[in-house]
Amino acid sequence: MLEVKGINVYYDAIHVIRDMSIEVQNGEIVTLIGANGAGKSTTLKTVSGLLRSRTGEITFMNERIDNMPPHKIQRKGLAHVPEGRRIFMQMTVKENLEMGAYSRPGEADEALDTVYARFPRLKERRKQIAGTLSGGEQQMLAMGRGLMSRPKLMMLDEPSMGLAPVLVEQIFEIITGLRDEGVTILLVEQNASMALQIANRAYVLETGVVAFSGPSGELSQSDEIRKAYLGG
Repeated sequence: MLEVKGINVYYDAIHVIRDMSIEVQNGEIVTLIGANGAGKSTTLKTVSGLLRSRTGEITFMNERIDNMPPHKIQRKGLAHVPEGRRIFMQMTVKENLEMGAYSRPGEADEALDTVYARFPRLKERRKQIAGTLSGGEQQMLAMGRGLMSRPKLMMLDEPSMGLAPVLVEQIFEIITGLRDEGVTILLVEQNASMALQIANRAYVLETGVVAFSGPSGELSQSDEIRKAYLGG
């Protein structure tokens, strides 16, 4: 579904992503793990068109997207839920969700029903100002807004950040539920242990380079990865 081949991304003179190649197959959860500054968020921003690579190719559903603007990439069926949630704090829950369907205005009502079925709490709070929601509810809103565009692939950047452990478990249950409903997931996550538990495959990034990759079960058993990322 998604193939990234040989990308190199810079912030001014700083070489952030180095000759990276990853792929995501239809129906998978693939996770990117690594320390802060390893290039995880930069990878997602490059895939979604917010940043540009100087080299390589990015292909989504067998179509080159590396020279497309972000709004056209989103219309192809690729949603990006950014780190920090980035919801519109002064707007209501419903208005936030409707913003996610701007590229599919004729399908907004049906998409709303689907999101409300997945997140009943959002339906309960649909008239509430988004900035008054709890952290967990705001994360649900960010994910719901991403789902409003009916994506084939959803990229999630640190969805568990700042949440209590019980809410982290709930968010990861939602992610696996989305995969089971047919949404392919590319997940960036600091909680490497939880990410490896739900992912089919993983890539471990170190200073912009893919240092390890493989089935998540195998990586979670690696002594080197356990010591570096899993606290074992």
